[in-house]
Amino acid sequence: METAKRAADSRVSLAIITDPGQANFFGTLHGGVMLRLADECGAVAALRHAGGGRVTTAAIDSMTFLGPVYVGERVELVAEVTYVGRSSLEARIEIIAEPLDRVERRQVALGYGLYVALDDQGHPRPVPPLLLETEAERREAEAAQRRQAVRLARRAEAASAFSGHHTDTDTDRR
Repeated sequence: METAKRAADSRVSLAIITDPGQANFFGTLHGGVMLRLADECGAVAALRHAGGGRVTTAAIDSMTFLGPVYVGERVELVAEVTYVGRSSLEARIEIIAEPLDRVERRQVALGYGLYVALDDQGHPRPVPPLLLETEAERREAEAAQRRQAVRLARRAEAASAFSGHHTDTDTDRR
């Protein structure tokens, strides 16, 4: 069994200055841009914990947008692993925005990404367990286990719905 790793060792941040090409016609950052950045930051945290190799995104969920990000602001994303299964890793992703001309940091989004570590053939591979050192980390891990149970139920429901999906050409729908 691999040696457990601390959550803090997976912590990573990514920062950008937003530009007009990332904005909608209201002058605020597209949610999809924030999701892409969140996915990248969460994946790096997962890679750090997994010890390199490859990871793939299994889910981005519970992303709650709390406020807008305006063109020209600095956006910082911070991710840290909060849960580890056999081959899966959850990362908590915080998004913070601030204008460039003053120190006024504000949290604009919070969410979770689920990643799966892959071997060279693209199959899931085991990852080191998560070392929980504080009571706060233990509470976060318990909440993460509940989120994982919900994700697994949603995945089973989606797979079931997809396998029973009919197209418009199906005779039983007419």
